[in-house]
Amino acid sequence: MKTPLGIAIIALSLSACASLTGPSPEEISRLPVVRFGQPAPADGNFVLYYPAGVDLPVIAKIDGSLFSKPDQARLNVQIKQGIYTYRDLVSFDGKTWSNGQDKIGGKFWLALPGDKHGKRDGQSPGELAAEFNLR
Repeated sequence: MKTPLGIAIIALSLSACASLTGPSPEEISRLPVVRFGQPAPADGNFVLYYPAGVDLPVIAKIDGSLFSKPDQARLNVQIKQGIYTYRDLVSFDGKTWSNGQDKIGGKFWLALPGDKHGKRDGQSPGELAAEFNLR
C-alpha cells in the first residue's frame, strides 16, 4: 500500500522538477516564430522575434487623478541585434536559450520636475527613464 503512494509522490516530484527547467531547445524550435508587428497565433504559444534595426514602439504615459492634463508620447527604439523571446527565455540565434535575466539587465527611474540627479533645482523637466544592457 505504501509503494504505490511512494511511486506517485516520486513521479509528481520528478514532473514538478521537469517543469521548473522549462522547455528544451528542441521543443522551442517546433513553435512558430512571430516577428514583432505580425499577428500572433490564437493559442499564444510562440516565439517572439525582435529584429535588429527596426523601430519598436514604446508608449510613455503620465496619467492619474492628480493631473488636469495627462499626456503620452510614442517613442521608437531599435535594438542592435535580433532577440528571440519565449516566456522568460531569450536567444540571440534562435537556437541557444538562456534565462532572460542572465542575458539582459535593466533599471527604471523617475525624477520629478524640478529635480535633477537627486538635487532640487526648481527648473529641470521631470524624467521617466529605462535602461537595458546586455550582460
